[in-house]
Amino acid sequence: MAGISSHPFFMPLSCPTDQPHDWLCSTRLLDLDDPKLRIQAMRITQLATTPTRKAVAVHDFVKSLPFGCVAGFDHVPAAAVLKAGRGDCHTKGTLFVAMLRSVGLPARLRFVTLSSAFLRGIIDVPQSTITHAVAEVYLDGRWIQTDTYVTDSLLEAQAAQLLSQTGGLVGYGIHVRGLHFWDGRHAAHAQYSVSDPASLPLHDWGVAHDPEHFYSNKAHAELALGWLTRAKWMLAAALVNRRVEQVRTPSRPAGQPV
Repeated sequence: MAGISSHPFFMPLSCPTDQPHDWLCSTRLLDLDDPKLRIQAMRITQLATTPTRKAVAVHDFVKSLPFGCVAGFDHVPAAAVLKAGRGDCHTKGTLFVAMLRSVGLPARLRFVTLSSAFLRGIIDVPQSTITHAVAEVYLDGRWIQTDTYVTDSLLEAQAAQLLSQTGGLVGYGIHVRGLHFWDGRHAAHAQYSVSDPASLPLHDWGVAHDPEHFYSNKAHAELALGWLTRAKWMLAAALVNRRVEQVRTPSRPAGQPV
């Protein structure tokens, strides 16, 4: 997740090249030379026999990390995300891209504007939008999107149960018609669904290597987080994480031993 705004954005973005070899390099956040990150990526993918299987193996590892908001998400290197063992769409996306690149798979992040409705129940900000990061991986000659690694399976299961009780389509970080697994062959989104037009991205900002690369672009000055917004987000992140844990681990029924 990223900074929340009270209105959608419409500034166009000139997209960089789509050539896969341009999306393999290191950046400050994509610290591919970090030994722990490289070892973990190699360990995860050592039995994978194809690029697609490698990508899915990395996806499943990142998905297994608990979802949690991170203050200062646009400055957190992949190795720090790995060490923290949790993250949100920006930080888990950074880790996902870094691990993919470290095993030779071109990857990048696409940034879009979504309605904040999918966060209802975790943080309620009616009539507002949020910048969401979606990964793209180059496999079989094309770029394939996924954000299904953002929310962990336990959170998804509890969120789906809560939404079923109210009949809601979006909330707690997911869309009930969204996908929760990725096969490396088709696009997969958990936070929105093509069957629900109201949930689809309001604006596509284009692609970048990582959050720092994206937000430092002058074309995104309107999205950049100033110190006041950043301070507010640090407080919001703590509240979001507390609420996420409440959703992930619901209260025990009365009389049940602790």
